[in-house]
Amino acid sequence: MTQPLLTFHDMLTRLVPGFDARRWKVVRHLENSADAPDFAELVMTERSALEFYQSYQGSDIFGGCEGIFSFVGMPSSRALFFGAYLVRGNAQVVRLDPGDPAVPSSLRPLWRRWSSAEKDEFKYRMERDARFAPLEGRVVIDWGKGALAWHQKNSDKPVVEVREANQIGPCPSFPEIDVSLLKIAFLAKNESANASWVTKLGSVGGIYLLTDHRNDRLYVGQAGGEGKDGGFWARWKAYAAGSSGNKLVDEAVRAGTIRAEDPDVSMSILEVVPLGKANKSRLDDLENRWKVRLRSRFSKHGLNDN
Repeated sequence: MTQPLLTFHDMLTRLVPGFDARRWKVVRHLENSADAPDFAELVMTERSALEFYQSYQGSDIFGGCEGIFSFVGMPSSRALFFGAYLVRGNAQVVRLDPGDPAVPSSLRPLWRRWSSAEKDEFKYRMERDARFAPLEGRVVIDWGKGALAWHQKNSDKPVVEVREANQIGPCPSFPEIDVSLLKIAFLAKNESANASWVTKLGSVGGIYLLTDHRNDRLYVGQAGGEGKDGGFWARWKAYAAGSSGNKLVDEAVRAGTIRAEDPDVSMSILEVVPLGKANKSRLDDLENRWKVRLRSRFSKHGLNDN
């Protein structure tokens, strides 16, 4: 077997010379169920949700540990590091409350399933270890063949990638894009590290859909008309900043039912139109057609007022 050029343990000892990992575990969080969020995205956009998730375990997994190095699972047995956490004290045995208001919105579907089992869980108090912050969201390792062994004591795992800071994965194809305002705001603050999103969404216009998942409401809009530069990207950034220029959406923002950087409001693409062909008349026709199809106008679930 070829010896790796660099292991995760090598990186730990470079940051903290003489670091002793014997009472630390490496853990790889992975949820493939339909009710689970994308953990790799949460690393960048909603770290607190991952921290909440890992603090509950079905057995005393972290008992006796000084700390854990937390990763999220990726394809092909790879894992992305999101933080080091000191385990403070013994776990508390609790029964999950399905209506617990502390549950992050991105975890609520998972939480409902967990709490329906009506069994005790171990709740840990953890403290983020800032010594290893330079590695967060950047280091990708090969977990190895024992992917099912999601908690281990072996930190000597090969490093296969070191990402640019604040980099989310590449922008997917247009039909696959369904991105929250929280994520758009993160991308807007880190455009240089996420050029594929800026370039792809900024190169075309067309018709988009805003979905308010919290309140089951829809808004159909257009981007890139009248020769405006920036396409979907420029338009969506305005939403993430809390000022869309759309009457009912902005009223919802002022009322607090929609927030800037909102994880419960997502943007997706209904129809792509090249910027050179995105004249106002054509976009108006397409937008009206989608408003009728989705009943986003003049209904209790609609945010279009015309």
